Amino acid sequence: MVWIRQIFKAHADGRGTVIEAFRGSTKTTTVTQTFLAFFLGHHPETCNLLIQVGDASAQDNAAKIAEVIEHNPAWKLFFPHIVPDSKWGAQGYNIKRNDMPYEDWCRIVSGRKDSSFIGLGRTSGAIIGKHPNGLLIIDDIDDENTTSSDREMFKTRKILTGTIFETVTESTWIIGIGTPWIEDDTIGYMKATGVFATARTPVYSEEGELTWPEKFDEAEIERHRKLAGEIQFARMFLLDLEKAKGINLKKDWLSDYPHADIDDSWKVVMGMDFASTADKLKDRKADYCSISIGRLIPGGGVILVDGFRGHVSQGEAIQKLESFAVTYPTLQLIVVEKEGVGGQFVQQLQMYPHLPVLSATTADKISPRVPSARNKGDRFQKQMAPVFQRGACRVSDRPTKFLNIFRNEWVSWPLGTYDDTLDSTYYMLYAATMFGGFNVSKGAFGTAKDWRAPKRENKGMWKHFRD
Repeated sequence: MVWIRQIFKAHADGRGTVIEAFRGSTKTTTVTQTFLAFFLGHHPETCNLLIQVGDASAQDNAAKIAEVIEHNPAWKLFFPHIVPDSKWGAQGYNIKRNDMPYEDWCRIVSGRKDSSFIGLGRTSGAIIGKHPNGLLIIDDIDDENTTSSDREMFKTRKILTGTIFETVTESTWIIGIGTPWIEDDTIGYMKATGVFATARTPVYSEEGELTWPEKFDEAEIERHRKLAGEIQFARMFLLDLEKAKGINLKKDWLSDYPHADIDDSWKVVMGMDFASTADKLKDRKADYCSISIGRLIPGGGVILVDGFRGHVSQGEAIQKLESFAVTYPTLQLIVVEKEGVGGQFVQQLQMYPHLPVLSATTADKISPRVPSARNKGDRFQKQMAPVFQRGACRVSDRPTKFLNIFRNEWVSWPLGTYDDTLDSTYYMLYAATMFGGFNVSKGAFGTAKDWRAPKRENKGMWKHFRD
């Protein structure tokens, strides 16, 4: 009811409403489904538009509203004269009043060309031309993909301002609902405009009391905390985006590089942190095998463009490397971590001389300024993080599955469950250093001459690098 009162108060003040609430708080059930149905019962002559991240979710919620109008006994009790009209399906739903001659109803809605209500995905071309004069509900149009890079966020912002907001009329009630992803997501943008009133509902009130103790008591909240992890719990349930920025590795340190500007002729290096399916059988939380792919920028620097993370056998991992070698014909070097099961894997790789593999251990440091890289704090914070901070390594803005996982592991470290993509990216940067990808004066990495002597099995490969 806090949300509903806020919606009415904001409308009376000539403003829209933004509802920011924790996962599972029934914001979609309450606002998108129930309030929209309630509004239709009182204003059946209006056009109403529901927009979500994809067509499937939007159409599903529109279908639930249609089911209420068709079959719900309470609807028939409160709104007995509001019934389905022609056009009743995913392409839009029309309602009518049956307490008057149909020709009179047609005259009432003669100026309306849109459906009574329809649900559409944020990228649907059908949004153009729609003009809701009732409710425009923007329900969770962000996800991990739309917030994965500046380019994707700009695309969503352009759709929001150039297409969605352009649909409204003077009488339209605009309601945005969702759980925050990042500061500059859709909810953040709508709040920043100053034209929307905000209702904010974390799982705990400002006084520290449980918001919904009947459903989310302390035990249930603790269960979600363990499932989501501290950082995602802070975002999804406490609505606290400070932790989502990263505690030790800041989100702002990851600079985007336009995917369209990457040339396929640029040299490629890879880093690999191997883990086997045998470990997976022993431990359900076993590490993943991870491969990070970097493109060397002519003149200096490297771009993390893609990669792979999964539970695979040694044979499958080798097949993946061979596949990448074909996909990236300018491949120069693959650096593979040698410790643990990686040592056996490196021995297996010696049977594939066509793969340019160099093994490394955590004692092989990528920065001459750091005495040891065995500690992940040294590796990630003192060596790898400064390279990203200075922009010497950037991340492609293409929203691939691997890059999304990498960004999540970056901000989650050290509280996250996994850091495999961080390890493989560390060794990708190790490989980039071999080719002068960084200069000591510009970042934390040295060049080949700063490195300690390679292992015996790598002397031939080392001579090739030096040459």
